[in-house]
Amino acid sequence: MKKKILAVLLCVSMTAVMFAGCGSSTGGEAASPDDYDFEVPVSDLEVEGDHISISLFAGSLAENTTAGEAIKRMAAYINVNSNGTIDADPFYDTQLGDATSMVQGLQQDTINIGVAGTSYFSGLVPEVDVFQLPYLFSDLEDARAATETDAPAVQAIFEKLETEGNIVGLAFFENGFRELTNNVRPVETPEDMEGIRMRTLSSNVQIEFWESMGALATSIDASELYTALQQGTVNAQDNPLHEIVSRRFYEVQPYITLNDSVYTPLLLGMSKATWDRMSESQQELIREATDWARDQQIELTDEAQADALQTIKDFGCEVVEEPDRDAFREYGEATWSLFTDEYGTELVDMIQEQLGSDAE
Repeated sequence: MKKKILAVLLCVSMTAVMFAGCGSSTGGEAASPDDYDFEVPVSDLEVEGDHISISLFAGSLAENTTAGEAIKRMAAYINVNSNGTIDADPFYDTQLGDATSMVQGLQQDTINIGVAGTSYFSGLVPEVDVFQLPYLFSDLEDARAATETDAPAVQAIFEKLETEGNIVGLAFFENGFRELTNNVRPVETPEDMEGIRMRTLSSNVQIEFWESMGALATSIDASELYTALQQGTVNAQDNPLHEIVSRRFYEVQPYITLNDSVYTPLLLGMSKATWDRMSESQQELIREATDWARDQQIELTDEAQADALQTIKDFGCEVVEEPDRDAFREYGEATWSLFTDEYGTELVDMIQEQLGSDAE
């Protein structure tokens, strides 16, 4: 398996090197919208440039996830509208390595475009974790506005990602608000968390958030979580609804609380070396494809979340749809200082000022 991954990475890298010496303005016939089983818009861009083949990688995410589907559609948009100058190939579910190695591949130009959870990029830009502060966003509309590509905090993070990580930030995809599941009792207030063994993200902010309510926080790898819940190693966890269904956590977690505590975006980035080799019109096409793919991914996520909630209810889980979010928010906001003491308040202020302006 390692040899297979190495071969694919070598092929991608060699393709990038070959591009530098290729003098033709197009690489062949552009793809047709009819080649796909979903609608692909036709762009007005007049794309020119030397031919290049690029990889679009969903990291550890499967093809049937909303991010995997968005990567597929982004590749299709590029192929249809690049005037034959770009061949874009999508990859999924660790085909080119795991999410950690994907970020390294973006830095080293062995992977061209990739998407993963923000935590995988936090080693390069720790400030990206600002979007996961508990109750930073009052609702989905605010969260989406704050993670728009032209949002002030996003631009600040992308600037640092490019200068310090050699990765061009393209967009944030959505994973959704994390919702609480457990097998002890219905959770309606923070007091209901007392004594529950809670699996949390490996983040000081997240650990403090749950422990401050009396939960016993522990970190368990996602690949081991279902078994840990099933065997009672932990009683609770939180994930977006579509993840709760796709990983079948609801089978061993009869109580679901829609507390909307943490928003978990996914970061879509591109190797700066690949970006710099492209013509201006090719770069413009990548931006256009990114914007369309983000819109598609959000629509797909909305559908997946609604379907997941219905699946959970049909299975017989007890869903607390209106917990005391104000009480949870008090505990959440009290943990922000763990982030701001280390990284300052600038990004939090940017987000709050933006959302305040949007509301006026």
